[in-house]
Amino acid sequence: MNTAAVKPWFRPPPAVKVQHVAVVGAGIAGAATAFALAARGIHVTVLEENQPATAASGNRQGLLYAKISPHNTAQTELLLAGYRFSRQLLTQTLPLEYWQTCGVLHLNHNERETERNRQLAARFPNHDLYQAVNAEEAGELAGIELDIGGLWWHQGAWIHPPSWVNTLLTHPNIRVIAHARVRTLEIKENGWDVVYQLTENNEACTLHASHVVVCAGINSNRFQPFTDWTLHPIRGQTTTANSGELAKKLRCALSGESYISPSWQNKVCFGATFLPQNNDNHLHLDDETHNWQTLARLHLALAHDIQAASQHTIRPQGHAAVRCDAFDHLPIVGVAGNAAAMRRVYARLASDKNYRINDDCPYWNGLYVNTAHGSRGLATAPICGEAIACAILGLPSPLSMRLQTALHPNRLIIRGITHH
Repeated sequence: MNTAAVKPWFRPPPAVKVQHVAVVGAGIAGAATAFALAARGIHVTVLEENQPATAASGNRQGLLYAKISPHNTAQTELLLAGYRFSRQLLTQTLPLEYWQTCGVLHLNHNERETERNRQLAARFPNHDLYQAVNAEEAGELAGIELDIGGLWWHQGAWIHPPSWVNTLLTHPNIRVIAHARVRTLEIKENGWDVVYQLTENNEACTLHASHVVVCAGINSNRFQPFTDWTLHPIRGQTTTANSGELAKKLRCALSGESYISPSWQNKVCFGATFLPQNNDNHLHLDDETHNWQTLARLHLALAHDIQAASQHTIRPQGHAAVRCDAFDHLPIVGVAGNAAAMRRVYARLASDKNYRINDDCPYWNGLYVNTAHGSRGLATAPICGEAIACAILGLPSPLSMRLQTALHPNRLIIRGITHH
């Protein structure tokens, strides 16, 4: 990063010698971060409160593609860069038994999406990632009749996220401690003490590390350095059902108001609900009903086919979890500033957000974050894990300077100061 061109709270601190890294959280963000470090010879311990990939990364089938804006936003840049990175990492790490390059059809399911897809196709008519298709072309790609067209992402894929997470965590330089509830992060003269409790026997333990990376999703602000961060919970529930004869003909994933994956092991996954400010991670029949209704709007014949094949199952079946989002819908990625000290150093910004201050930012040495990926974690978390590893090791970042500042954790603290 060209430090002369950025604000002081975005300038990186001096490097801290890497000895051992603790990663808190074993979803796709934690697993990808640990893997990126382990692949470079760093020993990593991952602490997970439950089992890996049981929260937001626990869906049976997730879709990997980039639902982007036709405008050159930071989110669009991140999604395109992350989509390509995740596709490459998938090819290198996960057996084809657990994912498939089936393609994703994002359908023109309402006027807004039709216009967005039209603008994307018009702006980049020969894009190597997607192309516009009409209803007839869409039906040929999908293997079932469709009455609307959309945007065809031919490299899009479905993934079994738990398999990807667990495969990444099998690297020999990674140790996973499951059922370990982290209680406190305590800074020491030569690193960090991560104090945790084994939930199976309530044993209290301490792990020492030179660096800590918090990848705990909506629980990331449970730890003392981040307790004044505002993170937004979003409840999501998917449904798993038996594949009917029509569903077995579906060759690609369909995305619109909801999504449905192709059949895998004689089952399909569809949904998902989107309930902001809801922390409930239990399965609910109301959400199951909602998923069936949105599937019917996406493709009525497909919904009837799957429902007939699943009429004898006990419902609801699927997965419910709480996703984590930030105020600007961008992930929180990078080295963490000391919020209390920053409020003192940059106090003048409270009365004038444009006041020029060049004082160095007070950071927590060796404390990093990779969280708030919302519902886009399969596309964004792996490249952000790579960015964290590069930042810790002093290597060039895979993210542009624009993205490094747009995702920086300190934006939350500065916004808190300027917005009181």
